[in-house]
Amino acid sequence: MSTLRLYNTVFDCRDALALSRFWADALGWDLRQQEPGWATIGDPDGPQRLGFGPVPEERTVKNRLHLDLLPAQGVSRETERARLESLGARLLHTVREGDLVAHDVMADPEGNEFCLLEPYPEYFDEPTDG
Repeated sequence: MSTLRLYNTVFDCRDALALSRFWADALGWDLRQQEPGWATIGDPDGPQRLGFGPVPEERTVKNRLHLDLLPAQGVSRETERARLESLGARLLHTVREGDLVAHDVMADPEGNEFCLLEPYPEYFDEPTDG
């Protein structure tokens, strides 16, 4: 058993307050802490948290870590993409696997990339042991 637990996933950013508000709105999470130079948001139904801390430089290369977002069951990827775009995200490109859409690669207002998954039914299946 590990003696560590994941506490926060932190975005380096230029404007911690603005970016935390985007992600809080995108995920439907609560603003937990906002002060000059630092902000956190959290899942109201769980322990997940995202932190936002300022850095002086702009993002210049592709993220080495990104979030995969799954629309709620019954919500289309297109509907969710339009909602995210209305919050300030932008579509970078759509990834296809054969004839099927796999996901959209999007960017938040500071250019951090994330994926918006096509909500295929198997994503909602209960996990099984084995």
